[in-house]
Amino acid sequence: MEMKLVKSSHAIGESNFHIQLTPAYRQDIFQDENISELTLAYIIEKLNECRVILLGYGFGPEHLHLFVVNVRFVSEAELVRKIKGYSSFKMRKHFSSLFKTKLYGKKFWSEGHFYRSVGAVNAETMKHYVEESQEKHWEKIPFQKEEVVVLQRRINEF
Repeated sequence: MEMKLVKSSHAIGESNFHIQLTPAYRQDIFQDENISELTLAYIIEKLNECRVILLGYGFGPEHLHLFVVNVRFVSEAELVRKIKGYSSFKMRKHFSSLFKTKLYGKKFWSEGHFYRSVGAVNAETMKHYVEESQEKHWEKIPFQKEEVVVLQRRINEF
């Protein structure tokens, strides 16, 4: 996969990140497919609102990796704040019964996160890492753009 520089009227460049998020208390809530799918759907909604592209993702039982590109209109810290805040609010408001035995109070995510900027030279490597490399504790979930529609429908089904 060749990463292309993004051009606008006054700028040219790229801004790609590998982000890792962990649920509160490092609980293994993502073993439940419903929780992982719904959480991802809410994250995608917020990424779309921020005009950020999700190029790859992968779930471990107690964490989530995201490979995002085109992070031009918000800072990395602001993007993480927005996706964690929105997904936490929506999951607790509509689906807290799915994880009430593992998470308590108003927390869904832990306070911290990991991030690393990713350049064009290693974008394919990062996509591979996010989607495939840690098979010892998480299922390979290749991302397809068509999944966005399916995930958004899934939210409405619940």
